[in-house]
Amino acid sequence: MTELEVAFESKFAVNGNVKLHYTAAGSGPPIVFLHGFPDHGMGWRRQLEALCGRYRVIAPDLRGYGQSDAPQGYGNYVLANLVNDVLAVLAAEKLTQAAIVGHDWGGIVAWWLAIRAPQVVRHLVLLSTPHPRNHLNAIADPANAEMIAYIRSFQVPGAAQMLNIDDLATWVADPQDRQALTDSLRRSSPEAMLGYYRANIPLGKVPSLGQLPLVKAPTLVLFGTDDPYVPVSAFDGTYREVDNVTALIALPGAGHFIHHQAAKFVTEQIEAWVERSPSSFRHLA
Repeated sequence: MTELEVAFESKFAVNGNVKLHYTAAGSGPPIVFLHGFPDHGMGWRRQLEALCGRYRVIAPDLRGYGQSDAPQGYGNYVLANLVNDVLAVLAAEKLTQAAIVGHDWGGIVAWWLAIRAPQVVRHLVLLSTPHPRNHLNAIADPANAEMIAYIRSFQVPGAAQMLNIDDLATWVADPQDRQALTDSLRRSSPEAMLGYYRANIPLGKVPSLGQLPLVKAPTLVLFGTDDPYVPVSAFDGTYREVDNVTALIALPGAGHFIHHQAAKFVTEQIEAWVERSPSSFRHLA
């Protein structure tokens, strides 16, 4: 199904004083797609088009991006607010539960949603996103200093003014998708986009997360072995953070944006995972 054939709906949810735009299509079991940096809700276009014939697909612009509000002050971008944004979208759709798919910052939000509001997460799918504990450990590891240098560069004063929107969209190969992303990023707030890093990954010592509840949803993690931003080792031990069936799929030669680079394969894996009833993952008598 092509974009011209899909009846995409442009809708809004509200979390406090923040209005959140999201795109939706189709009917059936709901799947919520959470994008990362630098992306937007329609960055999931290939997945939305492929799955909307059998599912209700929902793709928000995260706060600060696209048509969603961008409240001033990076404190507005703490993870608790981002999790509540997803809950607001679910409420707007009158949903008590959904499959959650996340990439990059959307993946971090998806992990925390599954940790803090497990009752709403039917299935969890992460792209290029380690568990938050593993991610912070990777950031703190001096061996990864070059790989994560961009995170530090985003936190220095004036970093937002240095962002070049056209450059941010160069990772998208398809010209139409690249233009759509460029248009969306021009509506976005550079300060807000970098606020995610400033609010949640403070300069200096990386905080310890301590004891966290285990994720209860069946969890699928896909990642590229050539991701220039996330070390493969950050995915080690993911199963220790999940009290359910956990599958990790490495895509040899793939980079960070696997929902584009390996769109068909990724979409097939998402569908195969979410079409199973959560009860079917029970494997012990």
